[in-house]
Amino acid sequence: MRLRSYGSFPYWLLAICACTDFAAFVIIFTVTRRLAESQSPSWWMGVLGTTLSLASATASLVGGLLSRRLDSRIIFLAGVCSLLAGIVLCGVLLTSGSELAAGYMLLGLGLGGLYPPLMGWLNRGGSQPASSASSGVTLRLVLFCVAWNLGIMAGQLTGGWLFARGSTVAVVVAAAAGIVNLLLAIVVVDRVSKEPPETLGPVEAVVDHRPVALFQRLSWMANVGGMFGAAMVVHLIADLAVAIQISSKTQGILMACWRAVTIVTYLAMYRLTFWQFRLAPQVISSGLGAIGLLVIAKADSEVGLCFGLVLLGQLVGFNYFSGLFYSSAGPSVKQRTLAAGLHEATLAVGMAVGTLAGGWLATQYGHRVPYQLAAVGIVLFLLLQVAVAVRQRESI
Repeated sequence: MRLRSYGSFPYWLLAICACTDFAAFVIIFTVTRRLAESQSPSWWMGVLGTTLSLASATASLVGGLLSRRLDSRIIFLAGVCSLLAGIVLCGVLLTSGSELAAGYMLLGLGLGGLYPPLMGWLNRGGSQPASSASSGVTLRLVLFCVAWNLGIMAGQLTGGWLFARGSTVAVVVAAAAGIVNLLLAIVVVDRVSKEPPETLGPVEAVVDHRPVALFQRLSWMANVGGMFGAAMVVHLIADLAVAIQISSKTQGILMACWRAVTIVTYLAMYRLTFWQFRLAPQVISSGLGAIGLLVIAKADSEVGLCFGLVLLGQLVGFNYFSGLFYSSAGPSVKQRTLAAGLHEATLAVGMAVGTLAGGWLATQYGHRVPYQLAAVGIVLFLLLQVAVAVRQRESI
């Protein structure tokens, strides 16, 4: 794959990553905030979030398989168009009932469908810098993580600012960003060859692959536990913000800070190696994340909510990046591909279950209970990781 006339580094792809998540999260912020202010039941917000997560997971798996058999450009454009259709439908049905789930489904299908071919193109022709060869994650992949997180951060910040001026304005901006994203996608597919994307070449691997397999499994457990709580922040935090009288603008700033911490965590883990194949850093990060959720549950001001989100944000970044690292460190391309798929799948499972359970709990027991449960969930999954690690090492 070559993006002709733009050198060997595909900046256009990173631009699409940022624009995609910007458009999606402006509309997600707008929908959740509007539902919270109109006192829609929390369980319904949970159902919507679960719909998006399951649709995204399904589209990721199907898109990844089809991209290896069909023209990946078609899969990519279908995802971009689905994203735009979902934005428009969510905007039209902003205060409607069950039909809103259709918009969220299209949004999820778009987010999940466009990324498999995009990541395949992004990983072709890239080389691992010598200074970071031990990280197992290429610079391109790190910048990919930063790009889509910047899109989320900007989307939440902009969504909060625009919502204060009217939800219609926010929807128009999200739709405009979706149209720009489509135009960028058309430019990109014009520069992408028809061949299916190649899989990532070998990276500097560990001689003894038993630790790789162990930490892959541990990262999948961490994904489910961590995303169980993160899902509630994405789809249910507007409920809590409204309950404690935090404005939409301030909520957007707090959510942007959350993502900023996640990005800083990515960059720190890329440059440092002390956390690799060690359980102690995971224990510390998970413990801080659980504390963060408890702080969120008790928060009654912007300061408390911000502190809780910062603690949780580092866990989200740690789990995602460590999962990428262990997926990239397998002994063969086939095993690395399978590990990467399971990495994304466990994230989706945690997101879907967390949003659904959180919505139901908030409806039955109040807005704070879901975050308390999520903290317990992180601890339980952490104990499971420790048990598996101890058992595995005793058998070696």
